[in-house]
Amino acid sequence: MLKRPFIAIVVFILFITAVRLVWMDYLKTMDYPQAPAAQEGVLDLRNFSFTGHQTLQLKGEWTFYPSALLISDSGSDNRIVKAAPAEKVFVPDLWDGYFPQDDSAFHYGTYRLLIRLDPETKQTLGMKISRIGNASSVYVNGQLLASSGHPSSDPGTHRAQNVPYTVTIPAGSATLDLVIEVSHDAGKGGIERPIRFGTADAIQQRNSLLAGLQLLLCVILFINALYGIVLHFLSSSKGLIYFAFFMIFTLFSVLISDERLLFQWFHMGDAWEIKIVYLTYIGVNVFMCLLISSLFPSHVPKSTMPAIAVCWTLYALFILIAPSSYIQTTSKLLLVLGLASVILGSHALRKAIQQKEDVIFLLLACIGIGVNILWAAFMHFSSENELIHYPFDLVFALLAFAAFWFKRFFHAIDQSLLLAGKLQLEDKRKDEFLVNTSHELRNPLQGISTMLQVILDDQTHPVHPKQQERVEIIKKVSSRMSFMLDDLIDITRLKEQTIPLELRPVRLQSVISGVLDMIKVMVDGKPIRLRADIDDAFPAVQADEQRVIQILFNLLHNAVKFTDKGAITVRAVRKGLMAEVQVEDTGIGIPDEALLQIFHPYEQADNQLKRASGGFGLGLSICKQLVELHGGTITVESSLGERTLFRFTLPLAEGNPVEEEVYPLSITNLSVSLDKIAATADMPVETAFLSYASAAPGCRILIVDDDAVNLNVLTQTLETEGYVIDAATSPEQALAEIKRQRYDLVITDVMMPHMSGYELTELIRERFNLSELPILLLTARVRTEDILTGFRVGANDYVKKPVDAWELKARVQALTQLKTSIDDRLRMESAWLQSQIQPHFLFNTLNSIAALGMIDFNKMQTLLDEFSNYLRLSFDFKNASPLVPLEHELSLVRSYVYIEKERFGSRLTVEWNIESGIDILIPPLSIQPLVENSIKHGLLSRNRGGTVSVNVRRLSEIVDISIVDDGDGMDKDYLSQLLTHSNRSSSRSGIGLININRRLMQQFGKSLDIQSSLEQGTRVSFQIPYQKG
Repeated sequence: MLKRPFIAIVVFILFITAVRLVWMDYLKTMDYPQAPAAQEGVLDLRNFSFTGHQTLQLKGEWTFYPSALLISDSGSDNRIVKAAPAEKVFVPDLWDGYFPQDDSAFHYGTYRLLIRLDPETKQTLGMKISRIGNASSVYVNGQLLASSGHPSSDPGTHRAQNVPYTVTIPAGSATLDLVIEVSHDAGKGGIERPIRFGTADAIQQRNSLLAGLQLLLCVILFINALYGIVLHFLSSSKGLIYFAFFMIFTLFSVLISDERLLFQWFHMGDAWEIKIVYLTYIGVNVFMCLLISSLFPSHVPKSTMPAIAVCWTLYALFILIAPSSYIQTTSKLLLVLGLASVILGSHALRKAIQQKEDVIFLLLACIGIGVNILWAAFMHFSSENELIHYPFDLVFALLAFAAFWFKRFFHAIDQSLLLAGKLQLEDKRKDEFLVNTSHELRNPLQGISTMLQVILDDQTHPVHPKQQERVEIIKKVSSRMSFMLDDLIDITRLKEQTIPLELRPVRLQSVISGVLDMIKVMVDGKPIRLRADIDDAFPAVQADEQRVIQILFNLLHNAVKFTDKGAITVRAVRKGLMAEVQVEDTGIGIPDEALLQIFHPYEQADNQLKRASGGFGLGLSICKQLVELHGGTITVESSLGERTLFRFTLPLAEGNPVEEEVYPLSITNLSVSLDKIAATADMPVETAFLSYASAAPGCRILIVDDDAVNLNVLTQTLETEGYVIDAATSPEQALAEIKRQRYDLVITDVMMPHMSGYELTELIRERFNLSELPILLLTARVRTEDILTGFRVGANDYVKKPVDAWELKARVQALTQLKTSIDDRLRMESAWLQSQIQPHFLFNTLNSIAALGMIDFNKMQTLLDEFSNYLRLSFDFKNASPLVPLEHELSLVRSYVYIEKERFGSRLTVEWNIESGIDILIPPLSIQPLVENSIKHGLLSRNRGGTVSVNVRRLSEIVDISIVDDGDGMDKDYLSQLLTHSNRSSSRSGIGLININRRLMQQFGKSLDIQSSLEQGTRVSFQIPYQKG
């Protein structure tokens, strides 16, 4: 396990080192390959050519005047004054050896270099000063060109500012007398880094590159900090905010290093610059420790983190209040505290590795940062090297850290999904248990309730009044338990979305009236008034009437339970395209804290009420889900001790619903199951009605009626059952639709202008028989002769007008199920016919395989493969499907033909004329039986055999498939009976042709085309529309 991380670490180190070496090699291209060095204080560049992108270092022997400022001390004329004896020094280097060893930290001096140029040089030159003490001025030929801070021989007038700067030297001088005055008041001084010299363009290009690299890294750090802050506010994770601040302080550490861009932009004085540097590194270390403790809380000792935090806090306070001269003496303390932070991080990382946590990317990030620090230290302590910013180590470290974080994030998501899956599974098991328990307990409870009712109704052996009261209590308890079990079943069905809605226009007036009638028997002597406030002209809603009744019953039942006196009012108002139904009571109200969860399953206002009223607390949850199934919303508002108001919305029915006679809804005339309506009640319901079984979804029905209103009513009635409905307003349009589209049922009105429903039925029967396309007639005349006329012309059934919705649904369901059953039988018959391989074909093929095994093993192997393919495709389940790919069918034909050719040799010739690029779906087993019939009955019935041709070609929008042989052929009489039922016999060929013909007619409306003459051969073909499969 340790081998793979070790290899990854080695590869990562080699990679980042290789990138750095490539970068260093690139920087060499920006230097002159053979640049001269200064000797005796003179740099001779007279034979040197400058380019626009390269620079050289002004290194070598300079003249140095310690403790003297040659120009500043000369007065206002900027002439060089007599000074102490000059020293020859090597630049770059520190000047410590040229000053006496005393306690004074303040020193100053002058560097001088004479540069001789080619007189023809017309270019503007420049210099880049990286680091010279903490105050310096540059003079060329006695003119001050640039400075950083204010160098002085007097500590009182010395002003420090240590930032890199550029010097531009005007063209025109053949000799440059370069004088650099330097003063320094803290630590070691002198020309610490090489001075770059070249054309002004080359210097500017180099500056832009170095500053651009620092800014690039800063942008990357800022983006990481930004998404850390954003994600923190989204998830409230402390680790993210620690990461964000760690990125911010790292960004500042980049801005104060190398090019010191922050101090170039904002001149804050040397004292504050020192404070900002120290505070920045303190911030980096503090938030690094906090980030580590948040990533690995179990691996960081509890006492260690507070101790380190206290140390860093005290040190930061010291930096803020102490003078800069004292701050610089504590640099070793900063190093020690930083080392402690590194040890803390290393300890946590080691613990994580020991516990086999996946921290390889975090380890790589730490290695990237460590490698960058080592290179920076090497560059810092070597005066020969320039401080050139290199961002790529930190970029790679950030990428590795991001990979670590994202991997941990996705791992957390996977764990959450796994846990969610387990919870969902447990929830499903819980629901299954509740449903199963409900079903198991329902029958015994129903038996108990029935026997108790028998005891109460028994007049021959009446029970004592006291016992009768007790029996009624037991019956009431058993009934309440039964309704509680119904709640569990209903809530489970709603969760699984297995409750279908039968949407149609519903009049709320009749529904509210009927539900209030039911609720009256539950008031149980309470002084409660039940009121309905709804206008007679209120429009109908588009809803499932049974479910609307259930919603209202649950809400009113809930109101009755928690109202001791007063009024319960139901009202309806129109809100745009929705109807809002309000149920208001003057009961005990609902506490504010319970309003948010009152619609949750198994929740009630408080436990005392729950114990008092009974139930699981599912009624309101069921109401909410049923309302939302209709596309509405339900809300509640309540004043404790005063009232409760429930509001729910339902969509209004589109257009004007068909006027029908309105009958008030009451307990005695409900046409739905009252057991389902009163699922949350605590009262027995004796009367129940059979409900209509749901239809098979997906069947396509064509409705033909010249009355648009009737069409709309029929369409809405059947669409709620899951059928796909097409409408036609005339028989002519219906015939066109039948040619274009395949239907499972046609519903047509009998009386229509120009062509009656009887004539339409006759025309349809010319193409489809009774089972291929059922027809249901809608007729207002139900005399015997009218019904017989409909059956004679080919109708399957009829419904009397005006149409009763339940009768229509029942008859439609019966016909569509019959159609589906016949379709399945036809496909299964085709598959069965293919699977009935004749024994002599099987034995002959096996004999051929055995014979080839002794003569030609390769041929035997090929024959065996084709025979296996033939058997596999013959028994393939796809043969029971309506359509299969053309290539699937041709594969079966090729295998069969190959077997027959091996058996009969030269007696059989097969020609394949298959047009390429035809990718369509065809009925299974529609070509192979035709080829088999041509070979067996057309060719092999004679000794000389013959040729059979398999042709597939595209003709515009259709594909023509034909099987042609030059066999014996058939006479006209036999040919005329070939596709009739009178030809059905034990012969597979006759049955097979009839089956193929019926399936082609059913699927595409076109039959087999058979042309044959005696001794001239036979051509069997069929055409199907070109629809790419």
